Amino acid sequence: MTLIDAGRPAAAPSVRDAMHLLFEPRSIAIIGATADPTKLGSSPLTAMNMLGFDGTISVVNPRHSELMGHIAYASIDALPDGIDVAMIVLPAAAAVDAAEALVARGVRALVVIPQGFGEAGGDGLLRDERLLALAAQGVAITGPNTNGITNVARGLAMSVGPIFLYPDAVKPGRIGVVSQSGAMVSSILSRLGQCGLGIGKTATCGNELVLNVAHYLDYLIDDPATDVIVLYLETIRDMPAFRAALARAREAKKPIVAIKVGESESGQKATLSHTGAIAGSYRNTIAFLENEGVYVADDLETLATIAECLARYDWSDDDAPARPFIASISGGFAAQTADVMARLGMPLQDPTEKGAAELSALPTQSHPVNPYDIAAQNPLIPRIIEIFREDGFNQLLFGLVMLKPEINEQVAAMLVEAKKNGMDRLFAISPQVSAAERKRFNDAGILLTDNSPALLKALKAIERHRAAAALRAARPAETLAAPDITLPTTPGLVDEARSKGLIEKVGIRVPQSVVLPAGAPIGDHGHLQRPLVMKGLSDKIAHKSEYGLVALSLRSDAEIADAWNEISTALAKADPNADSILIEEMIGSGLEAILGVQRDVTVGPVVVLGAGGILVELLDDAVILVPPFSAQEAKAALTNTRFGKLLTGYRGKRYDIDALAEAAAMLGRVALANPTLESLDVNPVLVQPDDGGVIAVDAKVVIGE
Repeated sequence: MTLIDAGRPAAAPSVRDAMHLLFEPRSIAIIGATADPTKLGSSPLTAMNMLGFDGTISVVNPRHSELMGHIAYASIDALPDGIDVAMIVLPAAAAVDAAEALVARGVRALVVIPQGFGEAGGDGLLRDERLLALAAQGVAITGPNTNGITNVARGLAMSVGPIFLYPDAVKPGRIGVVSQSGAMVSSILSRLGQCGLGIGKTATCGNELVLNVAHYLDYLIDDPATDVIVLYLETIRDMPAFRAALARAREAKKPIVAIKVGESESGQKATLSHTGAIAGSYRNTIAFLENEGVYVADDLETLATIAECLARYDWSDDDAPARPFIASISGGFAAQTADVMARLGMPLQDPTEKGAAELSALPTQSHPVNPYDIAAQNPLIPRIIEIFREDGFNQLLFGLVMLKPEINEQVAAMLVEAKKNGMDRLFAISPQVSAAERKRFNDAGILLTDNSPALLKALKAIERHRAAAALRAARPAETLAAPDITLPTTPGLVDEARSKGLIEKVGIRVPQSVVLPAGAPIGDHGHLQRPLVMKGLSDKIAHKSEYGLVALSLRSDAEIADAWNEISTALAKADPNADSILIEEMIGSGLEAILGVQRDVTVGPVVVLGAGGILVELLDDAVILVPPFSAQEAKAALTNTRFGKLLTGYRGKRYDIDALAEAAAMLGRVALANPTLESLDVNPVLVQPDDGGVIAVDAKVVIGE
């Protein structure tokens, strides 16, 4: 197994080799074990006795000779030789002493449970240094401040997670879990268990002092016993390593399902551009994850349901768009589910003319539409499903209702048979789900749930993943080169005229204009077509209108002269060092859009694309894209927004969405090629009708350090 090189002590080859000892030990030691059920030190022994760990367990507790059926030793020095991994459940100061003593005994993998390390500052930072010194010797360390490591198939639970203390709460399976939250891992495993899914290996990352989330991902990608990886993500501490792990997952075709928490906008420099206000750290990370082929959920129920869909159905090499249909014994359920799907942006298609004719020929009073009401004609269920399947529908959401046990048995048998006969992606939704009924459907490869919203959101996430993967595959083999531009070398805001000069060089049109010296009589501007716009230029003022530095719709000589005098006075007051005024033609056509770049401290550059002007707040459905991406990808993302519907022909008027998408892809390439570009905000850029292109009427560039 080869782990990624994170450029830290943990990346030493011996540490990579030692990682397997965390998950596949023959002999383990627990330092600080106790039989007192009110203390954390009792959890791992209780859990592993319940799960039946297949290796040897030794414990260190000087007050006992035996604990829960395992030999207790008075000290680390008294432990037998050959301990593969040790779990330390001691206060922080004692834990570091124990770690050093264990490594001196030849132990090469540690699970350090306690808090009180780098997150506490002071002495905690010194404790970090001592653990890092052990890692430099080739020791793999989980934590500190972790809930631990498990391998359920082997009964290994070096964990203080409470879920492992409940009989049969966690069953062995092929779902791997990596969580940056220790406390949340029990909730995640509980949700997965409610879906009937078994668990393979789990890791709670803790402080990630040595091993980080990317190391665990990389391990599970290579693990033949893991089919699906579930990730609970709080932050990304090592982006290059994490990105490399996600790339390996795509190559290995091993799906990752993630939930990202923490919608804070801390660290964002939103004061200089609207783009920065839209592109926050949470949204940027979501865009990054989706761009890297991760299935993203926004709640635990959807997270577990996506994992179940991936575990129970074969989605490999599927480039066919989802074409779902709803069939139900209850017309009300069918209509309600269709409504939810419409709100989620998953509109249903009606049968073809041939399919509708075949449905109409059935002896029912039902309309030949999707969703389809079976209208209590249960014996017709197999034929109804067959008609839809032959009509090109590839997903069935079947709505069960409360039925007499005998009738429920008949319907269940029909659904199992339909699955065997080729309706592979058949999902059953029931108002109540018993353990026996779940097992029956699951054994047949059918997902059964009482949570239809979570299922619908899961199917939408899977379809988004499929569509994005198809577009990524269609990208040019070589990334198109960015235009060669020279950015200013001085950090800070670039005034509007120079900002527009830069974006014009990358192929985005700007209005005809002239820059004239302030503080003097107005210069020649007669070649410009009226109405005009006048703006005071400053590399210190981002929002010019707040300082009286903007005048619009200037038509007469008197209006122009008055505006010149007013802006000259306002500019001298707002920025005494500023000396220029921009006069340009006012563009009266087009739909206002926002287009910009923001450099996220973690993700890197992101491109924001969506409704501009006052529509930014009104619609609030801008998309965030992580470059590189193609114009086709930008267009597809934009088309799924309300603003995209305006662009593509709302009430018969169409705007040049292709030009806007191409401009977005170009700015993405520019951002990648110019790492000093901190942000670029074009709001608004006017999207012209039909094939008229785009025109930037305002622009702000900010250069970073």
